[in-house]
Amino acid sequence: MADFIAEAIEAGKKKAEEILDGRRAAQVRRAAALQGHTQAMTMRIQTLTPAGLTPPSEVQTAGFLAAVGDSWFDYPFHDVLKLLEDGYGYYVESTAHKGDPIEKIAYQGGQIDGFARKLEKIKARGAVPKAVLLSGGDDDVAGNEFGMLLNSAFSPIRGWNQDVVDGVLKDRIARAYVSLFSSLTSACQEDFKQTVPILVHGYDYPVPDGRGFLGGWPFPWALVGSGISGKEFQA
Repeated sequence: MADFIAEAIEAGKKKAEEILDGRRAAQVRRAAALQGHTQAMTMRIQTLTPAGLTPPSEVQTAGFLAAVGDSWFDYPFHDVLKLLEDGYGYYVESTAHKGDPIEKIAYQGGQIDGFARKLEKIKARGAVPKAVLLSGGDDDVAGNEFGMLLNSAFSPIRGWNQDVVDGVLKDRIARAYVSLFSSLTSACQEDFKQTVPILVHGYDYPVPDGRGFLGGWPFPWALVGSGISGKEFQA
């Protein structure tokens, strides 16, 4: 038992050191990005203790971002949000969760509740988010749901079922997006008394060609030409 515990402790230390090495390298990249940032913020932080105020410390950031969405913001190893923090110097507060359809995000409330809590944390630091980041729509049609968009391959009308495609994309998903825009905007106006820009990644050109995550498993998708486009939503 003693050997087992000692091995487990050593394994834990080794894993932590690997992670910390990566974080040290990321902090170097972040510092380099902030050096060239023309609108970086510097915050002075002091803590009130029973013995009085601690000496002030300074924290520099390119700004705060708040994010909701799916795996684009919650990807194994690397994702857009990690890149924005480590490569560009932002602080990101996120409730994104891989596998969440846009309808779940918009209507079931879990991510919106989390989003409101993240805004409270940003407000407590005396800051206003530079933008809200939103990613969604892939999980509404990829995976098992994809089959409902197609007529049978053996049918005389095989291929896209245009009525179903229009119903899903132009009605269900479009309504969910508008509802979610309204929720996110209302939450920002409640805390900051202003509209915050919403930047949307909407999976514009998904191509089922097998170049997806882990060689196409479980979804054989490659995102070609995808990108975040800026859009400010006025309630």
